[in-house]
Amino acid sequence: MKVPERIVMNRRARGGNPLRGRLIFLVTRNIHKFNEARRVLAEYGIATAMLRMGTVEVQSDDLEEIARFRALNAVEKTGLPIIVEDAGLFVKALKGFPGPYSSYTYRTIGKNGILKLLENVENREAYFKSVIAYSSPEEPVRLFKGTVEGMISLKVKGSSGFGFDP
Repeated sequence: MKVPERIVMNRRARGGNPLRGRLIFLVTRNIHKFNEARRVLAEYGIATAMLRMGTVEVQSDDLEEIARFRALNAVEKTGLPIIVEDAGLFVKALKGFPGPYSSYTYRTIGKNGILKLLENVENREAYFKSVIAYSSPEEPVRLFKGTVEGMISLKVKGSSGFGFDP
């Protein structure tokens, strides 16, 4: 049963969480991403389960479009309430590259490849953007976005994550 929008709005106005007590499936094969999401969502009374499945990924330069498409695809395949996340590193001197292609770029040229592209480049400003899409069979897609600004270092540091994790 779909909850009327005015009731949902009233819950929000009172600080209520319409997803509290629900089980939502996070589509990912990354256990670290799942554990982080589970910890954060538990603070809001939302239970999560990991759903290891492939989704069709639309070829786009827009993280929001990619996340929306993946969420709708997963809901269509499963009939379950779904969360997907898409993220990327956007380097200003590289006109936003690698952006939504960050994972592919990391697998192909790696951290050292990004540093090579930035050799002799003074402006090393970058930002990491994450888009989370939630949808269910009864609800439209909702997008949640976050950005962390930073600088690309001159050398590789650290040994875990992608090397550009915020």
